[in-house]
Amino acid sequence: MSATMGRFAEPALWIVVVLHHGPAGLSALLDAVRDRDGPIGPGALLGALARLEYRELVTRVPGSGHPMYRLTSHFRGGSHHDGD
Repeated sequence: MSATMGRFAEPALWIVVVLHHGPAGLSALLDAVRDRDGPIGPGALLGALARLEYRELVTRVPGSGHPMYRLTSHFRGGSHHDGD
């Protein structure tokens, strides 16, 4: 993943770890990544999320008021269609 994620590889890894436990909003993601990895700015978090979304590994939860994110079936390795 590091070759394609550049400087966002480590935050992206922690985002995946956090989202493995279920959907999370931006504030929760930022707090959880900081708890695991130390100081990270919102720009780095959003950059990592954008790259994960582009690769269809993470998606926004439809219908949520504030942006919420979850892992897609592409990442989870699912073979069923669950609206991704």
